[in-house]
Amino acid sequence: MKPLQFATIAALFLLLGVGWSMDRPARTIAQFADQLQTYENKINEAKSAAQKIPALRDSIPDAIEVQTSRRDFKVETKFLRDALNDSLTEKPDARARTLSDLSDRVHRMHAEVALYEQPDPVDDAMRTRLDRILSAREFNRVRGPSTLELFRQRVGAWILKQLRKLNPKIPDLANSGYIFVWIVIALATAVAGIWLYRLSRQNLISGKREILPFLPASRSWHEWLAEAREQAAQRKWRDAIHLGFWAAVSCLEAEGVWAPNKARTPREYLQAIPDSSQAKQPFSSLTRTFEASWYGARMTTETDFAQFAAHLESLGCR
Repeated sequence: MKPLQFATIAALFLLLGVGWSMDRPARTIAQFADQLQTYENKINEAKSAAQKIPALRDSIPDAIEVQTSRRDFKVETKFLRDALNDSLTEKPDARARTLSDLSDRVHRMHAEVALYEQPDPVDDAMRTRLDRILSAREFNRVRGPSTLELFRQRVGAWILKQLRKLNPKIPDLANSGYIFVWIVIALATAVAGIWLYRLSRQNLISGKREILPFLPASRSWHEWLAEAREQAAQRKWRDAIHLGFWAAVSCLEAEGVWAPNKARTPREYLQAIPDSSQAKQPFSSLTRTFEASWYGARMTTETDFAQFAAHLESLGCR
């Protein structure tokens, strides 16, 4: 796969992948009560079988959506996972106390939720109390999670699951989903940047064609060099290097190093020089400086021109 295609797919994955369905369907009050009872039973079992705690912890989601006749709730259950995870590092006595407290809390939730939709026309106070309970911290989100939140939760859970294969006592990473998303963004950006850099370097190395209306050798290299020195005297270093390069081309053409061709690129001029020729090395240096200055638009200084002029002299252009 080409780097640009990878970067595009990575960006689309971030934009479109968040629309996946990543959570269990909403539960009714009765189903939610059954789920709490199941958690309570398993917590009690774990008091005498600590090896069951990791499986129980991993089976509990961050939140459970509950549908009622009046509105929907998002019940936070992450506190269960946190408490179970903390108990893994505690001594047996402390773990037993933690699990007992957790079991009591779940039991209270189960008892209160079981009463929520029972008809009670004579006790409006109970209904008000239950409404207040469902407005507490663990019931504080009345809207369902967004698709982006669900995406991050699923990614975070997957990362945590892989890490716990290495170490079961690794704590929850609340921001693991965010971290993964930003890692993907960073990788996609890096790949796109590397691809653009290589493309620009490839264009520079391959050389652009400067179609001249005449052959370089149609003018004496002395004339090219004189104009180059005039531009240098005006501190126009980039123009001076441009004219100096064609002075070198004209000089070598006059010596019969290659056949005249006004459509040839700087790299093609260099490739036309035999490897055994003494002109190969200085002309190669001239070509690199010329390409970077003229085609690459690199800032050109007096020092650059001085080095360029030295290579010209090595070719015999004095």
